[in-house]
Amino acid sequence: MDFYSILTWVLIAVFLILLLAFYAKEHKGKKEAEAGKKTREIAFDAILIAIIFVMGLIPQLGYLFVFPWLALTLLHIPVLVGASLFGAKRGLLYGFAFGLTSMIQAAMNGSGLNAFFVYPWVSILPRLLFGFLAGLAFSLLARSPKLSTGIGKGILSFLLTILHTGLVFLTLYVFYPDEIAAYFASSDTVAAGVSLTFLASILLGALGEATLAGILVPLIDKPLTKLDFERK
Repeated sequence: MDFYSILTWVLIAVFLILLLAFYAKEHKGKKEAEAGKKTREIAFDAILIAIIFVMGLIPQLGYLFVFPWLALTLLHIPVLVGASLFGAKRGLLYGFAFGLTSMIQAAMNGSGLNAFFVYPWVSILPRLLFGFLAGLAFSLLARSPKLSTGIGKGILSFLLTILHTGLVFLTLYVFYPDEIAAYFASSDTVAAGVSLTFLASILLGALGEATLAGILVPLIDKPLTKLDFERK
């Protein structure tokens, strides 16, 4: 195990410890009614994380392999829903679950570009950032009632999904610049054509992911906001 792997797993362990400490602090000294509310929120966390894992581990459900070496995802949708309901701190949790399923999928089926996701700094790190930034963005949107509508949340979900794609490829390029550049640049005519097809597939896939998020997240979010969850 190299230095980056050790460092990543240490950071993941610290993150989980801090998360448990956060939950413990939230429950300490709370009245029974407040504790019941927190218990309901934790139960919702468990359900949402279970949905993420079911989608992520069942073939062609959470990860759609359009080519053996390229997969699109639908897992950003439950992460966005959770981040919309609870904010940045819980968005980190859902992003971690998203990234973990990505790493597991890469370990089981990784080939081509997907093989890079076996490394946690590629599979988990950008999804942590995505969950955190999504929660932060939805919290800021909620401060403006005029903008915090179904249309507003749909547009924000669309933009956040594009951001997710950008974070993933930025992480890939930071850690593996030569390998990623080889996918998109070549002086050979045939290879250049393959690279163009590859790029077009990524862009169309990202547009499809973003459009689905823009439609589905507001529809799912609307009834759930009536459950009186506390945004963090």
